[in-house]
Amino acid sequence: MSPYKTLFSPFRIGKLELKNRIVMPPMATNFAVTDGKVNDRHIAYYVKRAQGGVGYITFEHTGIVKEGKASPGMALIDGDEKIPLFKKLVDAVHKEGGKIFIQINHAGRQTSASITGAPIVGPSAIPCPVRKEMPHPLSMGEIQGLVEAFRQAARRVKEAGADGVEVHMAHGYLLCQFLSPFSNQRDDDYGGTPEKRLKMPLEVLNAVRKTVGPDFPIVCRLSADEYVEGGLKLEDSIPIAQALEKNGADALHISACIAPSGYLNHPPYYVGEGVFTHLARGIKGAVKIPVIAVGRIRTPELANQVIEENKADLVSMGRALIADPFLPRKSMEGKAEDIIPCISCNRCILSIRKGDLQCAVNPETGREATLVVKQSEHPQKVWVIGGGPAGMKAAEIAARRGHRVTLFEAKDQLGGQFLLAAIPPHKQVLKEFVTYLGRQIDRVGVKTVLNKSFDLRLLEKEQPNAVVLATGAKPLIPEIEGIHKAKVCNVWEALSKPGTLGERILVVGGGGVGAEVADFLSEKGKKVTLVEMREAIALDLVAHLQHYLNLRLKNKEVQVLTSTKALRFEEDGLWVEGPQGTRKLTGFDSVVISMGSVSDAGLTEELKKKVAQVLVIGDAAKPREVMEAVLEAEEAAIRL
Repeated sequence: MSPYKTLFSPFRIGKLELKNRIVMPPMATNFAVTDGKVNDRHIAYYVKRAQGGVGYITFEHTGIVKEGKASPGMALIDGDEKIPLFKKLVDAVHKEGGKIFIQINHAGRQTSASITGAPIVGPSAIPCPVRKEMPHPLSMGEIQGLVEAFRQAARRVKEAGADGVEVHMAHGYLLCQFLSPFSNQRDDDYGGTPEKRLKMPLEVLNAVRKTVGPDFPIVCRLSADEYVEGGLKLEDSIPIAQALEKNGADALHISACIAPSGYLNHPPYYVGEGVFTHLARGIKGAVKIPVIAVGRIRTPELANQVIEENKADLVSMGRALIADPFLPRKSMEGKAEDIIPCISCNRCILSIRKGDLQCAVNPETGREATLVVKQSEHPQKVWVIGGGPAGMKAAEIAARRGHRVTLFEAKDQLGGQFLLAAIPPHKQVLKEFVTYLGRQIDRVGVKTVLNKSFDLRLLEKEQPNAVVLATGAKPLIPEIEGIHKAKVCNVWEALSKPGTLGERILVVGGGGVGAEVADFLSEKGKKVTLVEMREAIALDLVAHLQHYLNLRLKNKEVQVLTSTKALRFEEDGLWVEGPQGTRKLTGFDSVVISMGSVSDAGLTEELKKKVAQVLVIGDAAKPREVMEAVLEAEEAAIRL
């Protein structure tokens, strides 16, 4: 029995009946490659979410014309030849008992000609502060052409059999650009006053409504606060919402931000949960149609609370459903402890900016059709050495496949380096993933041996059929002149024993780890200097995390020296070369080295002499991050 009765009560958008209040928002996947076509990978991904029991799915933002693409892998619904492809997707979702809307969009100025294949457009000749490409200001005739393109796209959505259409008026894309004085400085019928800025979005809504008819649900998505100077605020968005209601919108999907405030658009762990629900509440108090809330809503507890507190009628859970498509079903069945927790790390966002969608905690995301766990035809005795996330995931999957699994961990608890990664401020959420993995390996019967460094002599008593080596990595101490004579420590020591470091600390290496260590130590009241040879800190992290780390270090007066190279250590300091020339940094009680790590896989060759199958995974194979580690773990366990 679910404790979340309100969340799992039925609801209606227009005449569409929904089984619960959880919405999957339109999260981009980039699965469409470059042709814009919906494919089998899309279908497998969305079918899995339908099976998971979500109230309804919103298919990712879909271009109405090729010239309005926001990214190379964006889906398109720009011609009638696309209808059968979308119908195949819709039918597959319906077969699983799901409901699906399709969001239609045009990127406007928030793209580039290299993506669209044509000059980019916008309401005014004002470049996006992030993209920096000058848009062609749309003529009145061109505006009417795009209104028609939205209308045709909505027609195709309905003909494909979808349950509704969402019109994208948020996040700095074209219709949002027309709504906002930040991007619309026209002086004709489409700009100059709030009413005139509303003209094009209302023309689109009216055209869509006329085309799909009175009973086909239309949702409009808004950025109720753009979080930029001169942009829309909640008080500006309330009359917009009321006008959309008056002109036929069946529901409003209330989000926030545009490209220049994109650091907050997918709120990471530095931002409070439910960060945008106040915006939904503000809109809900001004309209009578349903309102959908978003904003780092990770758990069924918070989702249920948002609705019970009357902040919204439905709740979008985007990254949470990327992490676990079965979140709704598990919540409804009273099995919330088995939900794969979204840790708000935004590796999903980084992945779509570099390629296609992946998830740090669920390797099956985006691989639903190819990464399938099946029972082994030949169960074996499997030993896993190392109890970090990679070892735990390998043990879990191997045991689920029917193998007899023993997991060896040298320390007194599971989690490995991930427990250290969870120490810096606001990162405690990472522990939830370790807790989840621990619960799963217990459930599938993995035998766990703690406080046991693996000894090859164990093989004299028992012979496993296979060994998975997940021994991780250890901090790299680089060969910089004088380093072995200086008073240096590694990041593990700094995170686990900050009290031994003194008060003035130099951190050498300002990647993501070094920046987080500086944040952690400064939070302890220590005076920290951070040295990084690249032009900025934390460049290996997604931009959201970079933004907040820079802000936190600035606010705590951490001295950050970028474009600065460590040259030579002496007992009383470090010689560096940077924009100010060569100089010596002195006066530190301790120096923390954060310059990467090296694999700890010394057992590999000896194990290969004694065991038929040896698989090396995660940081033991090559130091990277948790996403790569758990993917390799699952792939290895499937090969056993």
